[in-house]
Amino acid sequence: MKRLASLLLALAAALLLPACGQGGPDLVPSSWEDGEPGLKQGVLGDTLSTQWFDFTVDGAYSCARYGSYTAADGNKLVVATLTLNNTFGSPVDMWGDDFAILWDDPDQDSGAAPALPEGLSGEQFPDEYVLEIDEVRTGQAVYEVPQGFSDFALAFQEIFEDTENPDNLDGVEGDTFLVSFTAEEK
Repeated sequence: MKRLASLLLALAAALLLPACGQGGPDLVPSSWEDGEPGLKQGVLGDTLSTQWFDFTVDGAYSCARYGSYTAADGNKLVVATLTLNNTFGSPVDMWGDDFAILWDDPDQDSGAAPALPEGLSGEQFPDEYVLEIDEVRTGQAVYEVPQGFSDFALAFQEIFEDTENPDNLDGVEGDTFLVSFTAEEK
C-alpha cells in the first residue's frame, strides 16, 4: 500500500508540470512540453524504455463489465493491453499497481486510479509477478473510472531504492512515463 501511495504521490507531482491544463493535466501529448526533464511520453503503439523494461500500450477500450466485474453506477471500466519486455539483465519484481490511469477532470486537479486486483480474467496481469530476464509478457490492466471521460494516460513512475537513506521507504523518484490514448466504448 505504501508503494501505491508513493506512486500516486509521485504521479500527482509530475502532473503539476507546465504541461497541465486549467483543470488538470492535458492528456494530449502534443501539448506537453518538449524535453520536460523526467517526463517521457507516447501514444498507443509507442514503446517507452524505463530503467528495467520496455513497455508498449498495445490497445485500450472502455466497457461496463469485465469478466464477472461490473462497474459501479456512474463509472465504467478501461481495459488496457500492455506488452512488457525485461531489458535489465536481472529479474524485475512487478506489481499490478505499477501502472496507474489518469484523466483530465475539470472539476478537480486530475483523476487517477490504480488497476483493479487480479482474478477478473486470465488475461489480467497478476497482482505480483517477476518479469524474468529477457521475458516478454503481454497482459491486461483494468481500471474503474468515472463515466464521461474518454481521454486517458497510462502512467508509470520509476522509483529507486534510496541507498543514501535506507530509512526512506518511499525511495527516490526517477522518470515518469505517460502514454496517452482515447478509450472507445466496446
